[in-house]
Amino acid sequence: MRVDLITGFLGSGKTTFIRRYLAYLKSQGERVHIIENEFGSVGVDTRLLREEDCTIDDLSGCCMCCTGRDKFMAMLINSATEGCDRVLVEPSGIYDVDEFFSVMSADAVKAHCEIGSILTIVDAGMDEKHLTKESGYLMYAQLLAAGTVIVSKTQLYPEGTAEETIKRLNRLIEEDGGGRVLKDTPAEDHPGDVCKKEWDAFTPEDFERFNMSGYRHPAHARHKMAHQEIFMSMMLAGRCAGEEDLEERIRRLFEDPSRGNVLRVKGHIRDLEGNWYEVNSTPQKGEIRPVSDIRRGLLVVIGQNLDEPAIQAAFLPRK
Repeated sequence: MRVDLITGFLGSGKTTFIRRYLAYLKSQGERVHIIENEFGSVGVDTRLLREEDCTIDDLSGCCMCCTGRDKFMAMLINSATEGCDRVLVEPSGIYDVDEFFSVMSADAVKAHCEIGSILTIVDAGMDEKHLTKESGYLMYAQLLAAGTVIVSKTQLYPEGTAEETIKRLNRLIEEDGGGRVLKDTPAEDHPGDVCKKEWDAFTPEDFERFNMSGYRHPAHARHKMAHQEIFMSMMLAGRCAGEEDLEERIRRLFEDPSRGNVLRVKGHIRDLEGNWYEVNSTPQKGEIRPVSDIRRGLLVVIGQNLDEPAIQAAFLPRK
């Protein structure tokens, strides 16, 4: 059974990509299973993927790098024994990709599974100033391992932004030890490491390229870190006064350092009139949209050194 890892930093667009990639694989007659690992105990991305016609294992509330490692291995083996052709793994945005190689090389897993492609999703507007020492290293490791780096949200930024982002990624790789230079222009002797095409224009040929991308496993100096100690997540059940008010409150969360280093806000929140909103925001881009049929909503805030009382106070109290 082939196992594809879809990785990328918080809010880069992994879930959106998986929905498109999944549709292609199913059109090829593959039986696909998804393993979803969100940082935090609320599976927001899992809820979106449940709209698709596939089976999903949810590892929310633990990390497949460490606390959820045994569960992850069991899920892989079980998927293979149930006759799946492919597993798509979406780890949290703060995943150490070297742990994936460790899991896949375990005898119990290796007997049933092989690595297919490792695809790393990068927001076209990514700015390294939002990366801490720890998150910068995690991105570096993901970039080294990727068969293809797929640039997301190109349509949201001015022309040339994606190209500048690739240059920044190459600087990040060089500063962290090198080992690779991303090539965003295909040549006769090289297909290119990067896809920066607008996603609505993806063709079956593009998806087959991703399918056959493979991966890299270069030797590099590893930084061991305890994710649950460096990164935090918290849930809140506050309210807002409407969509514009919500946008402003979330903007202040990212910009006010007294609340900690906020890296992502996602989930659902209700305003005082009973209207629900879905939130999926990063420091680079805020995404808020009205939704319906949400019976129980919570926001998840992910970051470092979070001041929980200050973040709770950023929203109106729940009545």
